[in-house]
Amino acid sequence: MYPRMIKQIGRYSFISISRLQSLFKTPSVQYLFTAQNAPHRAIVVSNRSGDYQLHAVDFASGFHRQITRRKGGALFGSISSDGQYIYILDDKKGAEHGHFLQIPFEGGKQIDMTPRLKPYFSYSMNASDDEKTLVFTAALENKNTIFVTKESNNGTRQTYNVHTSATSLSESICSSDGTYVCVAETDVKTKQNTILVIPTNGGERKICSCSFSSVTPLAFSRIADQRKILALARRGEWLRPMLYDFAHNRVSFIQHGSFRGDVWVLDWNENRKEMILCDVYQAQQKLYIYNLENKSLRRIGPKNGSFNFHFGSVVRLSDNSLIFKWSDFNNSPRLIRLYASQYNKWSEIPEWSGNIKSQYIVKSLWTRSSDGEDVQMWIMQPKGIKQPPFVIDVHGGPHGVVGDEFSPEMHAWIESGFGYCAVNYRGSIGFGKKFERKIYGNPGHWEVEDIVSARNWLIQNRYADPKRITLYGWSWGGYVTLLATGTYPALWSSSVAGAGIADCLTQYENEPAYFRAQDEERFRGTPETARSRYLRSSPITYVNHIQSPLLILHGENDIRCPPRQMKRFIDVLKKNKKSFDVEWFRSGHIGGFTNTNLRVRLIAKAIRFALGA
Repeated sequence: MYPRMIKQIGRYSFISISRLQSLFKTPSVQYLFTAQNAPHRAIVVSNRSGDYQLHAVDFASGFHRQITRRKGGALFGSISSDGQYIYILDDKKGAEHGHFLQIPFEGGKQIDMTPRLKPYFSYSMNASDDEKTLVFTAALENKNTIFVTKESNNGTRQTYNVHTSATSLSESICSSDGTYVCVAETDVKTKQNTILVIPTNGGERKICSCSFSSVTPLAFSRIADQRKILALARRGEWLRPMLYDFAHNRVSFIQHGSFRGDVWVLDWNENRKEMILCDVYQAQQKLYIYNLENKSLRRIGPKNGSFNFHFGSVVRLSDNSLIFKWSDFNNSPRLIRLYASQYNKWSEIPEWSGNIKSQYIVKSLWTRSSDGEDVQMWIMQPKGIKQPPFVIDVHGGPHGVVGDEFSPEMHAWIESGFGYCAVNYRGSIGFGKKFERKIYGNPGHWEVEDIVSARNWLIQNRYADPKRITLYGWSWGGYVTLLATGTYPALWSSSVAGAGIADCLTQYENEPAYFRAQDEERFRGTPETARSRYLRSSPITYVNHIQSPLLILHGENDIRCPPRQMKRFIDVLKKNKKSFDVEWFRSGHIGGFTNTNLRVRLIAKAIRFALGA
C-alpha cells in the first residue's frame, strides 16, 4: 500500500494518491466500434463503471447496458452489421485466449460460437448480414488460420478452416451475403502483402494481381451487384483508401491533393457515397468527409486534438450528425456530437465525457537522430522549475503514434515535478513508409537511437536536469526502454519497463503465431535463420552493461510478451548483481491499460521509483 503522500525528495513531490485516482478514474472512452448497417448502435469501451469495459449503446434510443464485467477490464469486441449482436473473446485471467461468445445487444443468452475448437488468440469476429456465416482470424497451434462458422437450416453450426498460413494474416472480413471471406497475407519471400478472397463454401480463390507493402481489408461493398472491397493499402510512401474490384481484378486508390500523411477510413456510407477519413501526418490529425461521386474533400470537426482512426469508429445518427471520440493533451477523452450538415459545430455527450481540463503548454519539437533523420517529439514542462528531472515516455506498437491526446500518465509525471517528453521514434506511423519500415531487419536499434537523440536534445537545450532522466515505456515501449538501458547505460538515472520484451529468442518460442509471424518479418527470419539479429536486438544481451536502477512491471498471464522470457532476464539481472525491482501483477498484457486500480498502483510505483533513484 502507498501512503497518501510520500516524503518530498529535493524540490519534487510525489503526486497524492487521491489526485492520481481522479486522473485515471475520470469518465473516459477508449474505443468505439459501430454497426455498419445500424451506425447508431455501437460498442463503447469506457471506464465509467471503474475499469475499461464494453458497453452496448444505442445513441438513437438512449439504450445502454454494460456487456463485460471482467476483473482486469476489457478492450476489444465486435458488433454485427445490424447491431443485434456483440462478439467478445471469452478469455481467462486476461490471457487473451478463449472462444468467441455471441451476446444479444439488448440482453439474453450468451452462445459459444466455436465450442469444439481449442482456445485461440483473436481480435475480432465478422459476420454476414443474416449472422449465419461468421469469419475470424485466429492464432492456434503455432499457425494463423481463417475460420468460418456456418449455421445450417436446422440451427446447428459447423466450424472449419478455409486458409492456414505460417506468415502474417490480417483480420478477416465477411461479405454481406456470407459467400466470401477476405484476408491480407504476407508473402514469405518478397515480404509484400496481397489480398486473398476465399469462397466460404469452396471454389476458386481470387488473388489481387497487385501487391502492397501494407494492406488491410476493411469491408465488402453492401451493394448487391458490386464485388468490391474497401481496404487500406500502401504502394508508395503513404497509406491510402483503396477499392478492390475482385470480379474484374481492378484496384483504384482514393487520392486527393490535400492528403499529406497516412489516410485512414473511419466510416464508409455507400448510400451517401461518402467516407469519413482521418489524415495522420507528423503526429497531427485532420478529419475529413470525402465524396466518392464528385471526389470533393471537406475538413470537419475540431482543428486540434486526436480521434480514434480505426474503421468503424464513428457513430452516425438519423440526421447524419456524427459522434466520435476526441481528446487533446489538456482535455480528457470525451464523445462529441458533430452536427450535420456543415459539421463545424459540436457538443459533448456528458455521460461519455471526462471532466479534466488543464492549461499545460505543449510543444511539438524535432530532434536529429544519429543518422541525420529528423524525429518528432512532444515536450511539456512543470511550472516554475528550471531544468527539472525528465521522463521520456516510449510508446508501444511499435507502429503507433503519440498525437495531441490526453494521457493521465503524462499529467501524473508533470504534477510530480517532472518534465515530460514523448518521442515518435522510427517505426511510428504518420511519417511515411521509409520512417516506419526503418526498424525492419534491425529491431530496437533505431528506436533507441531516436530516444537517445531526444535525451541529448533536452540536455543541450537546457530543458532537463542531465542527471535525472528516466525512461518509461509499456509493451514495445517497455522493450525499447530495456534495450536503451543496456546499450546506453550511462544516460539514464532510472528506467521503468512495463509488459516488455527482454529476450527475443525466448519471446519467439512462447508467443502466439500471430506475433511470431510479425517477428519473422521484423527480424527478416526466424531464430534459426537470423539468430544474430535476435541476439543483437535482445535486452538480455546487454544486461552486464546496465548501470541505473530498473523497475520491471509484468503480467503473470501475458501471452503477447510471455513471462518466461522476462523471468530469464530477471535471473540474469540477479546473477550480474544489478539494481532492480520487479512487480508481477495478476493480469495479461492489457491489464496494465484497462484495470484502473492497477494502473494507479503501477504509475504510483513508477513515479516513486524515479524520484528515489
